[in-house]
Amino acid sequence: MITNKDLLKEISETELAQLSDLNATGELNQEVIDDALNDAISFIESFIMLPTDEPTPLLKKVVCDMTIYELRRKNDLLGDKDKELKKENESYLNRMSMGKLRTQKIANSTVPVENKSFAFRHKNKRRVNTKGFR
Repeated sequence: MITNKDLLKEISETELAQLSDLNATGELNQEVIDDALNDAISFIESFIMLPTDEPTPLLKKVVCDMTIYELRRKNDLLGDKDKELKKENESYLNRMSMGKLRTQKIANSTVPVENKSFAFRHKNKRRVNTKGFR
């Protein structure tokens, strides 16, 4: 669903290496990142079913945020900002589960044509004749 490149859009490479380096080897540990990603996906799937292809950018961001949250949780580095971000992402997931937000991109999406039937129709530049009223 996401890659390390997507995670690097949210945090720096050194921070990702520090969060994933649970054994203090000084290197990026892909197994720890994959484990955090699987934990995040499990949490997200408790709300919605993940699409098989073409998730929306918002859903990708939620997956990235939750993966970073799980990495910080494993290192006992959670702060108030992280908890607020998790609540915000949970609200997005709630809206996705109710169908208010999309989870998958539409292949040939076009902007809907504006409805031209209005309740009141106004004629342009029509003036009222005021002769005889004075």
